[in-house]
Amino acid sequence: MKKLFFAMVLMAQFMAVPAFAQSTSTATTTVPAVTNTSTAPAESSDSGQDGLAAVNATAEQVGQYERAAVESVRRDVNPTAIGGEQTTVFQVKFLSGPLKGQVKDINSDVSTNPYALQPKQGDKVVIFMQRSGDEWQLFIEGFDRRAALIWLVVLFVVMLVVLSGWQGFKTALSIAISIALIGYVLIPAFISGMNPVPVAILLTGVFTLLSTGLSTGWNRKAIITAVGTMGGALVAYGVSLLFADWAHVSGLATEDDRLFFNKNPMLNPRGLMFAGIIIASAGVVEDVAVSIVSGISEVKRHNSRATKAQLFTSGMIVGKDHMSALANTLVYAYVGSSLSTLLLYKQFGGSWLKFVNFDSVVDEVIRSLAGTIGLIFTVPITALLAAWFMSNEDAQQPDAHRGHKH
Repeated sequence: MKKLFFAMVLMAQFMAVPAFAQSTSTATTTVPAVTNTSTAPAESSDSGQDGLAAVNATAEQVGQYERAAVESVRRDVNPTAIGGEQTTVFQVKFLSGPLKGQVKDINSDVSTNPYALQPKQGDKVVIFMQRSGDEWQLFIEGFDRRAALIWLVVLFVVMLVVLSGWQGFKTALSIAISIALIGYVLIPAFISGMNPVPVAILLTGVFTLLSTGLSTGWNRKAIITAVGTMGGALVAYGVSLLFADWAHVSGLATEDDRLFFNKNPMLNPRGLMFAGIIIASAGVVEDVAVSIVSGISEVKRHNSRATKAQLFTSGMIVGKDHMSALANTLVYAYVGSSLSTLLLYKQFGGSWLKFVNFDSVVDEVIRSLAGTIGLIFTVPITALLAAWFMSNEDAQQPDAHRGHKH
């Protein structure tokens, strides 16, 4: 499940990037700009601008995010026509950006604070800075949660190393490399206008070889596991492609999706959706592929005379047992991450007709069931490959095996 979790997190973060352009700020103020480094909005060409240029132009037009620490919180009363209005004032010290080191007051009217964020003194916050002429408009967008996430990652790696030693370190290394490849290869390729599906297929093989090779060694077992995993992931992709077309799924399941692709019409939302399905499926089906290959390898080691049919049967038994548990795991993982979506059933008055046709619901059903079907197909694919190659490997050196016995 490790790749499933991290891949979904990265994709969610990627898709959430453009949302700030339409977000409702919790606090705002205006201060003079201290730099003239901003660029004018780029003029869009009729045909030559690629996806990356569009994203960069959008970022330049809307502003930037910077870190700040809350120095103090006070309440002021602003006079109005009928008396006074109480206002919360956050005094923040910028930790990054063009205002780094400066202390600014950011006013927040209680009546216009839809997120009800109330940072306290000492809290780290994220400030959205938007240029307006010669001034900066400042918005408190949320808490800076990086410290909590960093220490959670540190705890995760430490527990892996403490409980699994060198093996745990290699597992953490394979996860880190996989995340880096998604962040620095898949996402930039998509933003530049490339089809992310073939990139995701290629990265799936790399992910599996890395994790299996670092775990069991760079041998035939790793190659068989990688091929079996890619086979299951490709089946999941084929099934999702068929039913996404049938169900008229556009890949724009959320408001964030629609905002982003509306600003970047040259990019293909369905391609990103399918790339996510491929990578997420690979993270799960790899587990069953590893179990099958290891099981067949052990059977062959203890019974060198086992035939291809016997090895295949053993692999199928191992795979079926593991598949039952993982099928539930895959479905539960998607359902657990989509509990808020399930609440839409109540929002629409308990109408199943509306609920089952909601974009995000159809999207999640296709993702989870296509991934599960890919998992099912991984069992015979991997069992057949492992039985064939491990049986042939032994048959090629019969004299050597017999010589060791004597």
